[in-house]
Amino acid sequence: MTTLADIEARIASDLTRSDLTSQIANAVSDAIDFYQRGRFWFNVTRLQTFSTVAGQQAYGASDLSIIPNIIRVDALFILQSGTTTTYPLDRFEPADFEVIAITMGGGKPTAFTCVDQQILLWPVPNAVYTMRLHCHYKLPALVNPTDSNAWVTDAEELIRCHAKLLLYTDVLDDEEGMQRMQAKIPLLVDALKYETSARRSSGQIQGTEF
Repeated sequence: MTTLADIEARIASDLTRSDLTSQIANAVSDAIDFYQRGRFWFNVTRLQTFSTVAGQQAYGASDLSIIPNIIRVDALFILQSGTTTTYPLDRFEPADFEVIAITMGGGKPTAFTCVDQQILLWPVPNAVYTMRLHCHYKLPALVNPTDSNAWVTDAEELIRCHAKLLLYTDVLDDEEGMQRMQAKIPLLVDALKYETSARRSSGQIQGTEF
């Protein structure tokens, strides 16, 4: 499994430079941050759940660690206790949620919004309910040399090339190297997008409403 140390060492080898340790580390971090905004098969999930607390409306990192790193909640479901049945909650924009939240009576949540790196529920839960998230989120940051995630495994070549683009542009002032990376990166992005689409495809053509 490729680690943070592995990709940094590979970049140093590609550049034949052993004196850019901090610059390479920064470039890798910046490259990952840049692509976090994109949706790929490895940074969307439906496997994360959290439990409500009676009387608690807002849910953050202490309830589920990925909540502050969510880029987009695609859907939020409540799991019916003792069954496999799930019910979707209605999504409101924060300003609209303020209107319905005026009625603060407790009950089983039927609506939610996302604001201030938290998920807010309405009505305020009156009991413990299990909530399942479908979302696009930022993977945990790579901090230690032995840390690893999909950005340095499945997307290793893309991150490596983008990091080199930043280094060629901001550190080495290498026009030729920069142009090589600019030509290569779109192909790598397209490859990841294709695999993402293939993994999500049902294999069936769906009709379009006109």
